[in-house]
Amino acid sequence: MDRATRIALAKRIIAMVEKDELEYCDEPAVELDIGRFVDPERFERERHAFFLNRTQLLAYSADLPEPGSYYATGIAGKPILLTRDREGKAHAFLNACRHRGVQLAEGCGKAQAFTCPYHAWTFALNGDLVGVPSRKAFDGLLEDRGLIELPLVETMGFLLVHPQPGAEIDPDEFFGPIKDLLAGYHFENLRLVKEFSTTARINWKHAVDGGVEGYHVPFLHPETVGPMTLQQFVHLDFGLHHTLVSVMPQIMELKDKPEEEWPEYCHFSVSNAIFPNSVVIAGEAMAIFQRSDPGDSPGECNYVFRLYGWGKNPTEEERQRDEYVADMLIKVAMDEDMKAQSNSQIMMESGAVPSIILGRREQNVLRMHRNYDRLIGHDPAAALAAELPQAAE
Repeated sequence: MDRATRIALAKRIIAMVEKDELEYCDEPAVELDIGRFVDPERFERERHAFFLNRTQLLAYSADLPEPGSYYATGIAGKPILLTRDREGKAHAFLNACRHRGVQLAEGCGKAQAFTCPYHAWTFALNGDLVGVPSRKAFDGLLEDRGLIELPLVETMGFLLVHPQPGAEIDPDEFFGPIKDLLAGYHFENLRLVKEFSTTARINWKHAVDGGVEGYHVPFLHPETVGPMTLQQFVHLDFGLHHTLVSVMPQIMELKDKPEEEWPEYCHFSVSNAIFPNSVVIAGEAMAIFQRSDPGDSPGECNYVFRLYGWGKNPTEEERQRDEYVADMLIKVAMDEDMKAQSNSQIMMESGAVPSIILGRREQNVLRMHRNYDRLIGHDPAAALAAELPQAAE
């Protein structure tokens, strides 16, 4: 989204505020089965169809800020090691030693190489096997024993990774029509401020749903981000990807100013759900990367929440501001959003609710779930009909 498009969108939002209008989609509200959050068979279909056999937006370029940087993460239980080699090229590897399979790295940081803690096999940043104690003991079996590399494309400040060796990544096909919106925010200009990760007691879809749905904001966040956000949310449909435009009250100050004096981001932020489970957010204060990977069961996910400042060389004042905002947003995510989502998951598993309802102010969530169902051949009407009689008994 370039500046001209942002200005046009801001004008549309200002008109909505002046008329006290809210955006409702034309599609009717729907009732859906809760199996999408609790059914083990569906959970396994999703893991293979959405994660283990598709390109993933796995990180920002800022997660590998310089040569020698590394970041250990994962895709649906498959351990991934991201590195930036001495020449500045980003790589993705399976995070396992080629000797006996022990994980090589945890967390993120800088390294000269990766040495396995079990037998001290050593691998370079580009994945080459460069050190083996008692090499002659392996009788010629060390050829081509570097780390198993995965396809990776770095573009627009994003790291796209396919979890299958030998697969191909087409970034234009992956992003589709949302590419122009993302390019206009210059995610390549970020620096990591803070990160939080945990094993969360939710189905992975809960976190994605919450990231692009504004209906809950004034009720769940009445003393944090609620007062900072107007109700004039705008929803943008990009096929598999979806955007929620969230508006600050300061946007109304723009109507009496010349356009050339309007700030770069026009007092609104964009939360982008990138299929299947990455939420990338760009706002005036910060950028966010959220990812919720399937865990060991439908009601568990590996949750990553990382926060970034704009610009590579912040002033001390900017650094302190970023730290403050990051701490606040982590608290909101964990003490408010995650608490409600976990409660929802537990209630579903207990049988306390037979179904869910999505209304016409939750259009991003509705459209995302239709995509999920379509891609695994799930019939939501049949599933709902099968669940409701059980609830009535």
